[in-house]
Formats: sequence, C-alpha cells, structure tokens
Amino acid sequence: MKTVLLLLTACLPLKLWPPAEPEPAVVAVEQREGYRCELITYNVTEDERVQSYLLIPDSAAPQAPCPGLVLLHDHGARFDIGKEKLVRPMADAPEYIKASAAQWVADGFDGVYLADRLAREGFVVVVPDALYWGSRSSEKCREWSRTRSKALKKEVYEGQRAVYDSLQRHGIVWAEKTLNEDAAAARLLHRLPYVQKDRIGCFGWSMGGHRAWLLAAFCPEVSSGAALCWMTLKRTQAQPPSASDYSMMIPALREKYDFPDIARWLAPKPFLFLSGTTDKLFPRDATQEAFERMQSIYRENGAAGALRTEFFEGGHHCGLREQQLILDFLKSFARPCASATCIRPVTRFPSASTPALRKSLLSRRSSPT
Repeated sequence: MKTVLLLLTACLPLKLWPPAEPEPAVVAVEQREGYRCELITYNVTEDERVQSYLLIPDSAAPQAPCPGLVLLHDHGARFDIGKEKLVRPMADAPEYIKASAAQWVADGFDGVYLADRLAREGFVVVVPDALYWGSRSSEKCREWSRTRSKALKKEVYEGQRAVYDSLQRHGIVWAEKTLNEDAAAARLLHRLPYVQKDRIGCFGWSMGGHRAWLLAAFCPEVSSGAALCWMTLKRTQAQPPSASDYSMMIPALREKYDFPDIARWLAPKPFLFLSGTTDKLFPRDATQEAFERMQSIYRENGAAGALRTEFFEGGHHCGLREQQLILDFLKSFARPCASATCIRPVTRFPSASTPALRKSLLSRRSSPT
C-alpha cells in the first residue's frame, strides 16, 4: 500500500509554488481572555504579502508548543469580510466590518467566532484573507458594505468572473493561487517555535471546506483536517458555472477527476467530512456516494479508519453542535495545550510601524519583555 501512495505522490495533479520566506510582521495586537489576537502580514510569494489574524494562546511557548490550525473562511457571496467571518474583529476595526462580522457569525455559526473559540481551547490559529475577500476585496465591495446597495452587490458578485479571467491571462488559476496562499499560512505556523510542527491541522466550512481538503491533500505541513458542507459529485454542479464557482475551479482537477477523488492525495491523513442531511447546496444522495468513494480509496491505501464521513441533521450551517464535532476530531489528533497547566510568559512583538517591520516572529523569545 505504501508503494501505491508513493506512486500517487509522484503523480500529483497540482504542485505547490516554491515557498517564500514568510517574514511575518505584526500590525496590531489585542489581548483577549486567555489568548492574544494579532493582525499580521507575511509573504505568500517573494513579492506579495497578505493579511491574516494570528491567535496565540497565552500558554504557547517554545517550551510548551501548542497545535496549529489553519482556519479557512467561506464564500457566502459576502466579500467585505473574510477572516472576520471566523475571528472577532479588533476593537478599532471599522464599524461596518464589525456589523458584517456579527451578522455573519449569528447566521452561520450560532453567534460564535470559531477561531476565538479554538484559541481558547489551546490552538494557535491563523486565518488568512483569500483574494477578493476582506482586506483584499475591491473598493466597490467595501462601498456595498457601507451602503448595502443592491446594484453594487450584483456588480461585486459578477466581478468574480473578471478576477478569474484576469488571473488566467497571466497563467494563474484563481483557486490554485488560493491553495498556495493557504499553504503559505500552514508553513508560517510550521516555522513558529511555539507550534507543534507535527500537529498542524485545517478546517473550513462551505468554500472553506473545499479549501481545507485541497490544503490537506497537497500541503505536507498539514497532518489532519476537517471540512464541513463541501463534498459532492461533478454531475450535481451547475452548467454553465455560476460566478461563485470561479473561485474554486481548478481545471487540472475537474477535467480528469471527480471531487471524491481528492482522497487519492488525502490518504492516509486523518480527515473528517461532515454534511447536512438537508443541505440544499449538496444533496445527500450525491454526497453519500462521494463519501463511499472516498472511504473505498482510503481502504485501498491501507488507511481504513483514518477518514470519517458523517451526516448531521440540518442544512448548510456551522452551528454549536457541528463545531463540537469538529473540535473533538481535531483534538484527537492535536493534543491542545491547557492554559491552566502550561502557563508561560507572553512576549510582545514589534509593531509594523517600527523599523522592525519585517522582523520574523521566529525570533520570539521565551522570557518576558
């Protein structure tokens, strides 16, 4: 079976871009109950930097590293926020961003900022903005967020086609770019001295789930993961594609493979797929067939038991019940550090406005400053 896995690895349909040195810099810091929220920037390529939230438990230190998680935001046709769908915005964030985030988590997450919850549970969590969301959205998108203009909303939604076409003219596939940027976030975690290098997982809901299983399949730094509400068969997908599909479309995969074939490159990593019984976007019959195909691939590769595929009662939602299932699964592979027993001093980082703008977080000291 190991020979089969090696052969599949040698024939990867996607290859990640050469990694760039992350060179993270801290833009802002906010202490929260039991953890710290940092707004950071870092390199995803040699000439492009992105903005993310990094949440660090107070207990995290080189002497007591915590597991890491890459949390990946959804699509939702809501572009003014990205990382803020999972992390409570900082106190000085614009009020319209705070309002958008609060509405989003109320509707989709039962009022819980999931990244904050996971940080309190002992995970170091990084949450990047994908291109066209949050800090990387367009001015028209931000204007819509302030005005709620219906005309602008439609224009911003259809603008996804233009993004795809523009990148394609430069030989870049949008979803592959997102995958490589998500891999850069995983590598950032891997480089931090207070993160367990063999305990880096990922999770996402909806489009975030699509991003999560791609990341786990093709990024060696990720050892396990979970995806909520994104698995089906190609035959269920609308033709021609909707504007939203362009951010997830990878021709190298869709032309040759069906969605459950991702298990060829996921195995033998532990992974959890959850789907709602009444999810209108992902009909149960097609999802069940996809789950069965993935389970078969895992068994063929000697990894039976490493893949969990389950349904929950409900629709396209990441509620408290689903969050607990995901947390339990991730904890089973990640042994979070308990803040009550692993207290370590907290070190402050330089602001991005100082001369130490590009000073790496890797230089973090374990003694207080």
